[in-house]
Order: sequence, then C-alpha cells, then structure tokens
Amino acid sequence: MRMIVSAVAIMLTAGSVQAASVVNGSFENGTNAPGSGFNTLGAGDTSITGWTVGGAGIDWIGTYWQASQGSRSLDLSALSAGSISQDVATVVGRHYRVTFDLAGNPDGSPPVKNLDVTVNGAALASYTFTTNGTTSRPAMGWLTKGYDFVATSTNSNLKFTSLANTPSGPALDNISLAAVPEASTWVMLIAGFGMVGIASRRRRSAVAA
Repeated sequence: MRMIVSAVAIMLTAGSVQAASVVNGSFENGTNAPGSGFNTLGAGDTSITGWTVGGAGIDWIGTYWQASQGSRSLDLSALSAGSISQDVATVVGRHYRVTFDLAGNPDGSPPVKNLDVTVNGAALASYTFTTNGTTSRPAMGWLTKGYDFVATSTNSNLKFTSLANTPSGPALDNISLAAVPEASTWVMLIAGFGMVGIASRRRRSAVAA
C-alpha cells in the first residue's frame, strides 16, 4: 500500500511541477462582451479578462463569425495591426508549448494574414493563414498552431501581434499553455506507474495464496 501511495505522490508531484495556464484563452469572459457583432478595442484596453490590447487595436468578435471554441474570438486588426498580451507564471529554464487556433477575417484583403508570437519580446515566430475565397464567416477554417519557448523568467509576457495593416487581419482563438515534460519527469512517471503495477500484482498474488 505504501508503494502505491509513493507512486501516486511521484506522479502528482511531476504533474504539479508542469502546471501552467493562460487566463481566458478563448476570450469568452470580459466586460461589455460582444453579442451578434463585434466590439473594437483600442490600445491599453483590458475589457477582455486576462488580456491587454496593444498596437492599433483589435476587434472582439461575437457570433459575427464562427468561433473555434465557445462563441467569441478575435480579429487582431481593428483598422490596422493590433496585438494582445498576457503575463503568465513560468519556471525559469522550463520548456513550454503554446497552442492556439488561427484563421483570417474573410471580409477583405489581404488574403494572406500574418501573425507574430513572442514571449518577453524575444523568440519570435511567424504564422500565416490564407483565406483566398475558401473560407467564410460560417466556415472559418480554423487551424491549430503550436509555439515553443524556454522560460527566462518567472513572469513571461505572451504576445500575439497582427502584421495586417488593414481592417481584415488574422483571427485568433482557443489559446492554451502547458509545460513540456522533461526527460527526468517522464522517468519519474514511468517509475511511478511501474511501482503501482508491481504493488498491484503482489496484492493479487497474496490474495490468491
């Protein structure tokens, strides 16, 4: 029994070390949330819970078009390129993965929507989504993308920036963050499961005897 408890403790400890999160990654919560249309938010706006708007502003989309998750999403360009950012708690030296869903405003040019992702102003990664007449408001064609980084501080600023200097920019939704388990953590997890298995077999053998 003690072995099982120890193994479970190992697995729980490993899981807690890896914990990380983004607040309101699907933009569902906030003040004066959009309904069937959208709200334009300027630089410095914090109406969307957990997020700060930058650049030339963004459009907080309601049911104006199909969200990837829930009922709200973003167009990262208001009249020109905007951004959103959030500070997330991280562990220095740990490897993290950000996943998010990307599409594009189908209402106007350019057909190619470009988006940059950064953490603490560094580790730049660029992503592209092409509308090209193949998507529409009811069928946005959302694609899941991934961004990896190694934390250099206990407070990491995650930022998504549009590169579309028009009112029709990249669309963003369903952001999440998770730590990528290190090799040592996998060893701990495997060892923990192994201990549980051995203990279970011994108990079955004892009962049979």
